[in-house]
Amino acid sequence: MKKIIYLLLIATVICSLIGCTILSRDSNTNKYIKRKINVDISDCNIIVDNYKKGFFGDGDYFVKANCSNNSENMIKQLSSWKQLPLSENLQLIMYGGKKGNVYYSYDFAKKAGIPEIKNGLYLFIDRHDESKDKYSDKYLFTRSSHNFTIAMYDLDSNILYYYEDDS
Repeated sequence: MKKIIYLLLIATVICSLIGCTILSRDSNTNKYIKRKINVDISDCNIIVDNYKKGFFGDGDYFVKANCSNNSENMIKQLSSWKQLPLSENLQLIMYGGKKGNVYYSYDFAKKAGIPEIKNGLYLFIDRHDESKDKYSDKYLFTRSSHNFTIAMYDLDSNILYYYEDDS
């Protein structure tokens, strides 16, 4: 009987943690994006809103928004973003590839459905606890886990891609 009560207690705690994780995300994607990267996408059409977070927040979150109706305002909001192409580290983690003798098989962009953008802007935020500069990807491959946000804006199609990875 004690074992059953103990297992029920553990199950209750686990369900509570999962519930808190799910509820901690803003119910409104526009507000969430505004809070995370300071970009207002309220005039954009959300095409994909895919939240795959699990226990203790590990997982990923992907948003794809068509901002054709508000492209001029979007470009003004992104004035501090970097011009594509991505840095070497970001290219490797998003699309995979080879650096020296090491092959990186990451394919976060492929899994999320983010094409390789030729003409656009991007923002990278390193959210790892050990991050010394949250806008630098220098230490991306020196840790056993990743906690980062990357947003890319395709200037040709006016599509905003927002991706979070937490491992």
